[in-house]
Amino acid sequence: MRNSEAAAGTAPRVRSRPAKREPSLAKTQRNEQTRIKLIEAAGKTIGKYGYAGCSIARVTARAKIAHGAFYLHFSSQKDLFDTVLPTLGASMLQIIGQAIRHPKDILDLERRGFEANFDYLTKHPYMYRVLTEAELYAPAAFQQHMDKMVTGYARSLRRSRFSRYIDDYPDEELETIATMLIGARTHLLMRYGVVNNTVTSLPPGKLEVYLKFVSHGLGGFGQAAVAGDQDAE
Repeated sequence: MRNSEAAAGTAPRVRSRPAKREPSLAKTQRNEQTRIKLIEAAGKTIGKYGYAGCSIARVTARAKIAHGAFYLHFSSQKDLFDTVLPTLGASMLQIIGQAIRHPKDILDLERRGFEANFDYLTKHPYMYRVLTEAELYAPAAFQQHMDKMVTGYARSLRRSRFSRYIDDYPDEELETIATMLIGARTHLLMRYGVVNNTVTSLPPGKLEVYLKFVSHGLGGFGQAAVAGDQDAE
C-alpha cells in the first residue's frame, strides 16, 4: 500500500492518535487532596526535624502515601519545599485577615492581628520552623510569603476606617511601616515566646509594650512634633 502511494506521488496516510482523556473531576479532587496531605505532612516533619531532616521518606510515611506516589505531585524535595510555606502560610494569613475585620481603631487592629498570629502559631507549632528556616532552605518561597504578608498588611492599614492616623504616609511608606511592624512581632516572638522551637504565650505586658509603640509610632509622635513646632512659633 505504501509503495503504491509513493509510486502515485501521494503522501502516505498518517493514523491519527486518539485524543488524550482529561482526568475526571473525582480524580482531580483526589490528586489535590493527596497533594495537600503531602504538604501538611512536610510542614509537621519540618516542625520536628527542620528542613534539613525533612526527607521524602519521612514525609510520605507521615502522610501514609507510597514513596513513589510522591513524584506524581512534586518533582523533587526542593519542589516540595518551595510549596510548603506559600500553601500553609496562606491559611495562616487568611485566618489573621478574618480576625482583623472591622477594627475599632488602629490599636484594636494591631491587638487582634498580634493575638491571631500568636494563637495560630500556638495551635500549629510546626509553623514556627516552617517560617523561620525557609529563608535558608526555600528562599524563593520565603520571599513570596513575605511579599504577600507585607502587601496584605499595608492594604489593611490603607483601607481602615481610622486612616486619619496615617494620612501623611504615602503607599510606599505604608509598606515600610508594615515591614517594620512584622519585624517587631517576629523578634518579640523569637525573644520571648519560643521554647525549644515551640511557640508559647508571651510574658505579661509584652503585648501592651508593643501596642504602646504602635500608638506613638503611628499617631502620637507625629502629632507631638506638630504641637512642638507650633509652640516654637
